[in-house]
Amino acid sequence: MKLRASLHRQLSGKASHVAMLDALEGLTFDRAGTRVAGVPHTIFQVLHHMIYWQDIALARLRGEDPAFPASAADGWATPPAPTDEADWAGAIAAFGAGLEGIGRHALEDEDLDRVVKQRTGETALDEILMIQGHNSYHLGTIVQLRHQLGAWPPPKGGETW
Repeated sequence: MKLRASLHRQLSGKASHVAMLDALEGLTFDRAGTRVAGVPHTIFQVLHHMIYWQDIALARLRGEDPAFPASAADGWATPPAPTDEADWAGAIAAFGAGLEGIGRHALEDEDLDRVVKQRTGETALDEILMIQGHNSYHLGTIVQLRHQLGAWPPPKGGETW
């Protein structure tokens, strides 16, 4: 089904923008935790925010019913900076694993129309599209922050095509 292949491609950023994981490549842990004046979150915090919502989406796609966060602040409850390179690498790995899991659902979920959020009636397809849009939105933030930090483009390139 072309829809599934398109969903999978869009989750990684192919044909839309820099690939999600490529945009993080080459960024050191100290830069990932550097605050930019006038910006409320560091790249590390933005990445953890994306992981937070991916984890919730994956739980729903697995048929679980995770509690909805009490406030928006719950999704931002991460320290500004990683403690070291391993902490930063772990965050990237966690993001990549979540992205892969969502991608698997896009390709293999038996029924994309099945309801995964009972309270609102949202389907598996809705959840996958939400994460695709959410990640793309925050990828733009990461790219902008990397520009501001003088850490763009990543090794595989930036906005060229």
